[in-house]
Amino acid sequence: MPTNAKSRKRYTQAVVIIHGIGEQHPMETVRAFADAVLPEPTEGGEKYFVRPDPLSESFELRKLQNRSQPRTHFFEYYWAYKVEGTKLSHILSWLKQLLFRQPRKVPKQMLSLWAVSWLLIALTLVALGFDIFGPLKQLTPQLPPFIVSGISALLFSVFHLVFYLYIGDAARYLSPIPDNIKLRQTIRADGIQLLKKIHESGEYERVIVVGHSLGSVVAYDILKHLWQEYYTDYREPKVSTQPALANLEKIGEDLRKGVNGVTVENYMQAQVELWKEMRSLGNPWLVTDLITAGSPLTHAAMLLADDEDDLRARQRQRDLPTNPPVPEVEKTKKGERRFYSYLVWDGYGKKKDIKLRAVHHGGLFAITRWTNLYYPALWGIFGDLVGGPLVHWFGPGIRDIAVGSSNNKLKDRTLLAHLSYWSKGRIRSSNPKLSIALDEIVKALDLKNTSYFS
Repeated sequence: MPTNAKSRKRYTQAVVIIHGIGEQHPMETVRAFADAVLPEPTEGGEKYFVRPDPLSESFELRKLQNRSQPRTHFFEYYWAYKVEGTKLSHILSWLKQLLFRQPRKVPKQMLSLWAVSWLLIALTLVALGFDIFGPLKQLTPQLPPFIVSGISALLFSVFHLVFYLYIGDAARYLSPIPDNIKLRQTIRADGIQLLKKIHESGEYERVIVVGHSLGSVVAYDILKHLWQEYYTDYREPKVSTQPALANLEKIGEDLRKGVNGVTVENYMQAQVELWKEMRSLGNPWLVTDLITAGSPLTHAAMLLADDEDDLRARQRQRDLPTNPPVPEVEKTKKGERRFYSYLVWDGYGKKKDIKLRAVHHGGLFAITRWTNLYYPALWGIFGDLVGGPLVHWFGPGIRDIAVGSSNNKLKDRTLLAHLSYWSKGRIRSSNPKLSIALDEIVKALDLKNTSYFS
């Protein structure tokens, strides 16, 4: 595994994109994404060409390669076909978990949407009880049978599309009931397998993972589990005081405490330096960045836990990684020391003088930067209801970016915004205070590697 990529003029990096909910077609997401983020080639022709993808183990998938340096391969982790056998009972069970909870256990960010949902349910029940829809029924006999059948088919199709193909995916993946465990296991295991093959191929010096919608939750899960396989692995150890690790731990805690002058940019630069340091010591971890767009992790207290108290407890217990990581606290004569690492070896092989510290198993985001994009909601019920900011739930080390897509204010305030994160309409945002989503994705990808290998 090459570790001296900085000194090389040519190197290869991988972008792995994970699609969201819905009946996605293979390669649909990765083609649209690559076409949006890659610049027009100066020599003309296509932006990318298609190559065989032996790592994904599916004849439906290929990897895309750009036509300039640095060489970039785009992979799609395609998981939609794994969601089979969704029943209405799966969806209703999940919705019951979300709706039937005490208001005090509903996060503030979700309270308005939760209240509106109950209001709509109540209005529907009242309407049925008072037979408000009765006059409409009288029109039915006057309509030709084929129109009635057509309307019925249309309504059924909409119901099937929304519930089974969209809400069904979320219900199956996010609800850890026995019926869903095998599905969750398969989706995560196959995603981990793809990333492991990319790591072990010896072809790549850097990996970026992009997750859209529910795909961001899948990305979070597979990175969490993959990190737990790599975090203690130092294949080329040498004597080192690990200054980048000490610096990251200090900046991370200063950022968490809100120390004046310490910014998320300072922290993310410290992550870059720590990644370089760990690579120089032989750690095989290649994932430099996680980019999430329209992420339902903004509702983590409802989707990943019973309530906010349960979420915070699981984060403190290092079950759910935060950014910066949850620190270990050590009492000293000078006060206390807070750090994300521990002495993993007293010696390494014959070199007994080598003592290295490893970032703990919940410290994924000590070396992997996290950028999150979202369309800001209006009153909590308009805009991209799926996504939102993540800093409050997962820590100040995340770069949260509120974005717009176009000069169409109405679009940015509807669910269509959720599908517009890499829209190619590179025109001024409807809100001059907001960045254009595609511009921020291109910046976060940093495909020219100005941070890592420049």
